[in-house]
Amino acid sequence: MYVYAEYLLIENAIINYIILYVTKRFTRTETSKFRLIVASIIGALYTFVVFFPSLNFMTKFSVKISISILIIILAFNPEKFKKFIRLFITFYIVNFVFAGATLAIFYFFDSNVIFYNGAFYLKDFPYQLLVLGIIVSFVLVKYAYSYFVLKINKNDVLINVTINLNNKNADIVALVDTGNSLKEPISQRPVMIVEFLAIKDILPVKIQEIYIERKELNLDLVSKVMSEINNEMQLRLIPFKSIGRENGILLGFKPDEIIINNENIENKSTKEIIVGIYNSKLSGNEKYRGLLNPEILI
Repeated sequence: MYVYAEYLLIENAIINYIILYVTKRFTRTETSKFRLIVASIIGALYTFVVFFPSLNFMTKFSVKISISILIIILAFNPEKFKKFIRLFITFYIVNFVFAGATLAIFYFFDSNVIFYNGAFYLKDFPYQLLVLGIIVSFVLVKYAYSYFVLKINKNDVLINVTINLNNKNADIVALVDTGNSLKEPISQRPVMIVEFLAIKDILPVKIQEIYIERKELNLDLVSKVMSEINNEMQLRLIPFKSIGRENGILLGFKPDEIIINNENIENKSTKEIIVGIYNSKLSGNEKYRGLLNPEILI
């Protein structure tokens, strides 16, 4: 059997990059493309050990785990052990799902899968099926995460959140709401719903006036205000559905930063959240004043 080394290297590097990128997305870890590319190439080079009998010791389980650890450190440089464990587990989940889904698709379409020296190789490499395998794998991992985050964790989780806008901070307690899957329709960023009175002091005066005087949003007035305060904050219109209301609209904004701080949850800072302003109370006993999309914690 002939194996073209350059093709094998490129194919494995691409697959490794996709797996690392999906790991990055699901753990919401900040890293550079350069780090992902370097880690992908290192992982691709490791596959060549099967062709050298003298390097057979590198196919042992302990060495494979060590290589995985090296790849994660190169790709993400996790500063905390807890962060590393989350990356490590996600990396292997994505690997297993990707490998299983892709091989299943190749088998289903009667592609030539060859087992040689302890490894799988594909004869007449069909790139279209690889793309299909990537899509299926991404969907499977996404729904697996949704299941564990949204279904298993049924206990109320209250966390402290700091919202920063124009160098002003609002500190609130938010409930991790398993029923909140709201996203801003254009950017697809998760939405955190917050009571107006909890963040009133960090909002521009013109936005405060809209909520103080009205319970329902006047879209004409909102459009006018959006053009007037464009430099102060980036406003969004967020459609939503709730019981008894099919076509609701929330006025939202992109904060400068949101800091999640809780003893049971690793502290994290993010700019990838939209804050939706709710002009009423979210909790009868004021135990919390915001609803946090659980996807934000992934």
